[in-house]
This record gives sequence, C-alpha cells and structure tokens, in this order.
Amino acid sequence: MYNLTNPNYGMDMKKLYLDNAENYLLKSKLDLSNEKEYVKRAEEMIDRAKIINIQEKQNIIGNFLFTKPKATFKDVAGLEDVKDKIRMKVVEPINNPEIFQIFGKKFGGGMIMYGPPGCGKSYIAEATAGEAGVTYFNVKVSDIKGKYVGETESNLAKLFKLAREHQPCIIFFDEFESLGRERNDAVGHDKSMVSQLLTEIDSLGSKNQQIMLIAATNEPWSIDIAFRREGRFGNTIFIPPPDHNSRKNILKMQLQGKPIDEKLDYEELAKITELYSGADLLEVCNTAVENVISECLKNKKIRRITTEDILEVVKKKKELVSAKWLKKSLDTIYLTNNEDSFREVIEYSNKYMNKEMS
Repeated sequence: MYNLTNPNYGMDMKKLYLDNAENYLLKSKLDLSNEKEYVKRAEEMIDRAKIINIQEKQNIIGNFLFTKPKATFKDVAGLEDVKDKIRMKVVEPINNPEIFQIFGKKFGGGMIMYGPPGCGKSYIAEATAGEAGVTYFNVKVSDIKGKYVGETESNLAKLFKLAREHQPCIIFFDEFESLGRERNDAVGHDKSMVSQLLTEIDSLGSKNQQIMLIAATNEPWSIDIAFRREGRFGNTIFIPPPDHNSRKNILKMQLQGKPIDEKLDYEELAKITELYSGADLLEVCNTAVENVISECLKNKKIRRITTEDILEVVKKKKELVSAKWLKKSLDTIYLTNNEDSFREVIEYSNKYMNKEMS
C-alpha cells in the first residue's frame, strides 16, 4: 500500500507506474495478438509518471501551484513608479518587518492591481514575489470554484492553510472580479464564497502571519467594497499600458531571434505605439512576421523584417485593447460615482486619450 502522507509518496508512485509500463511492454512482446493494447497501457503508465514529474518540479498540491519565482523587478521594463509603490507596500514589509513594526505598520493585508488586459499585471505580481524572495501562489478562479455545495469554501480553506505552511509568501488572485464580485450582484453560493474569502483574509491579520495578498482585475469597480478596506485589499494600484521604454523592450523581445534589419528603428516604433498594450504589440509583431513570411514564400526569396513592415501593420490596426478599456472604464467610473477611488484612470485618460483622439 502507498501512504499519501509519506514524503516519498510521489517517488514511490512514479516507480510503480514505470514498473507497470515495463511489464506491459514485456507482455506486448510475448503476446503479439494483444500487442497494441499492452503498448497503449504502457504509454498510459509513462504519461502518469510524467505528470508526477511535473508536479514535483512545479510544487503542485491539490489545485494549487506555488513556486519561488526567478523574475524580479529588473525583468520588468519601465513602470518605475508602479514598482516603487509595490516595493513600499509589499516587498519592504517582507524584507524589513522590524522597521515597519517600529512605525506601527503591521505585516499583511494586500493590494489590487487593475488596468487594461495584456499590460503585465500577472508578470508584475510574479516579479514582486521574486523581488521579495518568497513563495508565490498563482491562484486562478478555476482552482477555487467547485461544482458542489461547500467545495469552493473548502478549497479556499485549503489554500490559506497551505499558505500558512509556506510563509512568508504571496498569494496572487488572477481575474479577482470573478471571486470577489459585489455581493449584491452575486447569487447563491457566490455570496457564500465571498464571505468565506473575507473570513480567511481577516484571520491573517489576527495571527500576525507573513502572508501578503495581491489581486489582479480588469474591473475593480465590480469588486465588493468590503475587500477594498484597510487590512484586506486596502491598496489599489493602476497598471497602465506600457510606457515608451517598456514598449521598446517588448518589441525587442517579440522580434528576438528573427531575421530583422540591423537598422530597425525601435525608438520610432515605440513612439508611434502609444497606448498599445503588451497584447497589442504582440499582435503587431506576429502580423508583421506573417506578412514577411508570405512575401518570402511568394517571391521564393528570404528578406529581413524592416521598420516599414511593422509601421504598415500599425497603420492598419483599427482598435487598441487599452483604448477600448479606458473608454469603457471612464463611462463606468462616472456612472457609479467612483471618481475618487479611480482617480489614476481619469488622470491617465486625460493625458493620453485626448492626445490619441486629436
């Protein structure tokens, strides 16, 4: 029998699967009439052993993946103001808790990062954990929500128990609006889920634990106001579209390893792609590359990607993810009288959207 609590359980099961695979392969040679069936079973055993390998490397327990990220803030191009805010709210309290205690600032609580899709919120959260040198839990909605009554609440309890066992750590909730939606808009078990999550968060502050919470969302106004109180997700940080330096680096990264013209003007490309999200820039680069490949196939001759190739795609691009998000966000903010809560979005829009429309 294999004991689930045995620390060598994964190794034992992997050996069992590989032994079974070897036996099935042996049987396939001895019983040629059923060779295909035995080979198929052997492949299934090998696949199961591979899954255990992945789990051991990635630290998966139950539904939850946790790692020690290698990325740090130096890997995040630009956004220096954003990094400074996160450094003060998350990284420094983890690295210098005694200083914060002297000034009466308790460790814990969390922050909500919000902004247009494709602007790097998830990567910034991962880099934050790498910068602080702590364990990082990357939690998706599908990891939490269950099919049956009480399953979601049970998953939340397991997540926070696991986090307590691996502190100091950061729990990152992606697409947080799906978990922390305003209770007046929620139905049935979703209300229970919100209440359970609030209970788990509040328990962190009462036990002086080293667990920081980061949430990412495209719809911060949809999140229950109870989550945005001090001690929970009391800090909100706007993650804008990439700035000039960030866009330049994203373009370089997307074109890395491809045959590009040595005079390719990243400075000019970054200048004309203001308000482009990382997702927009990826789309532009992919389209430009495909256009050049199509031309090479037609002419039977290889050529390098030029500045003009990318400019041509930019000129034809009709809609920007960030611009669409900003317009919709402004409408929602004014409609819900949330100007004070999301002042950064209004200021950013006044600065860049008017420029885009002029």
